[in-house]
Amino acid sequence: MQRHTLRESLEVLPFSQKPEIAPETRTETRTVFDVGMNNGDDSAHYLSKGCRVIAVEANPILAQRGRVRFQAEIASGQMVIEALGISHRPGKVPFWINEERDVFSSFDLARATRGGMPCHSVVVECITFDALLKKYGVPHYLKLDVEGAEPHCLASLHSMGLPQYISVEAESLDYLLLLWQLGYRQFKIVDQMRHNSRFPDFTNDNPFSRFAKRTCAYADRFKNRVVKVPFPRGSSGPFGEETPGSWQTLEETAYNWLHLHFGHANRGSLNPDSWYDFHAKAPRASAGMHRVASLSARNVTPIWELRPRAPGFVIHSNHAEA
Repeated sequence: MQRHTLRESLEVLPFSQKPEIAPETRTETRTVFDVGMNNGDDSAHYLSKGCRVIAVEANPILAQRGRVRFQAEIASGQMVIEALGISHRPGKVPFWINEERDVFSSFDLARATRGGMPCHSVVVECITFDALLKKYGVPHYLKLDVEGAEPHCLASLHSMGLPQYISVEAESLDYLLLLWQLGYRQFKIVDQMRHNSRFPDFTNDNPFSRFAKRTCAYADRFKNRVVKVPFPRGSSGPFGEETPGSWQTLEETAYNWLHLHFGHANRGSLNPDSWYDFHAKAPRASAGMHRVASLSARNVTPIWELRPRAPGFVIHSNHAEA
């Protein structure tokens, strides 16, 4: 039986205070954090929706390109670009730039050089994510795509407040569980290859639907490469209520993700040849702010005991079994 060992380096969030969910902005202009701006395609989409964008990019080359691309929006105050990295403490840190695919650039050398791709380092100024939140406030939507720095960002939210919507690359079940621990209760797994698709999202329940799913995926991939589409290749796509599908519980979302992770191709609805983002929606109070249950800083419950158990897997103190 295969076992999935949770990373021991990921700590339980010490909720010494009750995290607040930021009230939804009542003006037409909503703030979006694009943390991991890359080439700016996501920021362009958020700007087109009338949002004010705070973009964060550690790669100084991409940050400068963004300043040129969005010079009108920056001049009008609709956009700010912070050429900074996110870390658990402020300071200057080597950043590894992938010379073949800049989306893989990272503060983690192993991530940046995946597949033997060449890279070089530059020294980048880093800040903590809570400093960014204090400067600009809690956004309506937070997009996180920072190649390994996601836990630093998520850990800052417990004391600063929760964005109404958040997305993070679905590379680890730990990210989903951290979102649940923060107070999010509605989730989706969004296929990053289907942003421009008009095909139904077939399940993996039988050979016919699996064949149809794979055929549609090839057609979508071709379309994304050769046709001008609303969401270019590599973009994070729509957010909030514009994401496809219905909101799910943690159990349903984890059930689907684990089947993909452990290679059970005849279950769930995810395509093993694609990649995914977790999206989460904060609960909304009938009036004003609302809070989630807190954990005592003196008596922190281990994260595995906080996880609702999804059908098809059992979680123990140091592993999950499919």
